[in-house]
Amino acid sequence: MKIENKVKCIFERVYIETPVDTDGDGKADLIAAYIRRPENTMQGEKVPAVLVANPYLMTCNEDWYVPHDVDREVKVYPQQNIKESDIRFDFSQESACKPVEVRKTRGFAETAVIDEDVEFECISPLYAYLNQKGYASVFCGGLGTRGSEGYTLSGSREEVLAFKSVIDWLNGRCRAFTDKTSNIEIRADWCTGNVAMSAKSYLGTMCIGVAATGVEGLKTIIPEAGICNWYDYYRAGGLNVPAMGWQGDDLDILAKYCFSRAKDPEDYEKVKDGYRVALERLVEGEDRDSANYNRFWDERNYLNQIENFKASVFIIHGINDWNVKTNQCLPLFKALEEKGVERKILLHQGEHVYVYDLEGSGTLDMVERWLDHYLKGIDNGIDKEPKVLVESNLDQLKWMASDTWPPAGCKGENFPVKTRGEARIVDDLSATVFRKEKDNRKEWLDQLVLCEAPEYMNRFRIMWSDSDSGVDGEKDIRIAGTVKVGFDAAIDRDTAILSAMLVDIGRQNRITAEEVAVENAPEGTFRFGLEKEPSMYKVISRGWLNAQNRTCLWSKEKIEPNQYYHYEIEMVPTDHTLQKGHNLAFILYGTDAEQTQRPETVTTITLNTDTLKVEVPFLK
Repeated sequence: MKIENKVKCIFERVYIETPVDTDGDGKADLIAAYIRRPENTMQGEKVPAVLVANPYLMTCNEDWYVPHDVDREVKVYPQQNIKESDIRFDFSQESACKPVEVRKTRGFAETAVIDEDVEFECISPLYAYLNQKGYASVFCGGLGTRGSEGYTLSGSREEVLAFKSVIDWLNGRCRAFTDKTSNIEIRADWCTGNVAMSAKSYLGTMCIGVAATGVEGLKTIIPEAGICNWYDYYRAGGLNVPAMGWQGDDLDILAKYCFSRAKDPEDYEKVKDGYRVALERLVEGEDRDSANYNRFWDERNYLNQIENFKASVFIIHGINDWNVKTNQCLPLFKALEEKGVERKILLHQGEHVYVYDLEGSGTLDMVERWLDHYLKGIDNGIDKEPKVLVESNLDQLKWMASDTWPPAGCKGENFPVKTRGEARIVDDLSATVFRKEKDNRKEWLDQLVLCEAPEYMNRFRIMWSDSDSGVDGEKDIRIAGTVKVGFDAAIDRDTAILSAMLVDIGRQNRITAEEVAVENAPEGTFRFGLEKEPSMYKVISRGWLNAQNRTCLWSKEKIEPNQYYHYEIEMVPTDHTLQKGHNLAFILYGTDAEQTQRPETVTTITLNTDTLKVEVPFLK
């Protein structure tokens, strides 16, 4: 994007008073916020603000990022009888981290200008662009980041309330100070009170979390690859299933990584013992051993508060993002649709990236018009345009528009199962090409999808070709929605990993994650690359289940070896157009070498194929 830099800006730092005391010193935690606003606001002009809530802002603890070991067994549990009411978080209760001391304002300041020589992480050029369009930008690292107070407790109620206080300050409802000790108060008289939140990943997640509080003044959010339910980011079906490529990651590692107060030795010395205790509680709450859904995760499920949403929402997400998967953006969009919140979603073919300059997408223009409409009140028609835009995987310049997702006319069809009777899956990584010392996950996946050898028993695979109903080999066919799987199976031990996959089979030069500059186009314009050599397949979606969580996510059930039980798996939502002449493959298997734990125990899963039902959502 081209930034003209005609509008001069001032740069300030303030310390905003939050309603929580996570570090236990008796006083409300102060968080540092950095403000870049047009210079004319010094003469009384008021402007809207765009807030970036960014726990990565003040750099991170790279040395503290040590993943958990995933080469271990899945823990077996006796029958649990945990009730749903036992795991629900009460959002009506006040935070337990309530300050007891009250700061006394000792004076007021008009500005808190500092030099703009500050080291920031994860700030896109969008905000400098918006400064030129008459917006202020506010960057805040939040609790536990360098220069701020408190502890980083990722995704928690306290973290959300702290970021909410920035919007409260911009609307005159809470205090901020010029530093952490003098108690000289400063107000945001330059702000109209109309605030947006935006940015990607953890930053986009905080947009959703704060909007879920219903805070007044937050007019819109633009979450890009944001998380609405932290459990579904780090877990799946009672298993540890973090982001693709980040096996062993978990919330405690993220919290440590972002606790940049530790980069200030003098400050860290004062709080390290308390933070260690807080981190121990976090580790206990996330419960990697069971990977059950519990009160800790329910607190971090912002869909629980969908009724509070007042802000409009413009979601931007990559269909091929296996870091923050589409099981975050699409359930959020559906919940907003059901509540009647003003909304829009743009699904692109990229991975975990910004797409403001994606060729033919018009993303930057839409973002600017969206902000103009909801923060400045400009009637530019953005709210009347299609609510859903999906980039085709066959033609990057083709965008499919609708007002709902899945689009109207989408209908589930059952995958034809020609095999009848029992089918045996032997879940044994050592019998595959995968070797832990090589970490050759791509070879493992190739074998899982393509292997025809009769001795390979690591999966059950069925094909849906153009000779079957549902797949028409004479035309492209769009799959849009959630693939649902149900089956009966017997397991020869007392637990198992169950995984499912839907695959597009066919030779094709597919879109890659590479960003290729477009010649004779505006500065920064790019398109996604294409494979130099055609590939034989593409994984469309996956799903996972701990066999002991066959009924619910929060309670393990005892398994009697070799006894049949019914299992259901919902795959990650997808939107994929199957090119004419291609086939679909459904694969049922055990350990996912790319996503789950990797136990050494050999497990035999006997599938009753007569009970197998795989529903695929087709749009014809």
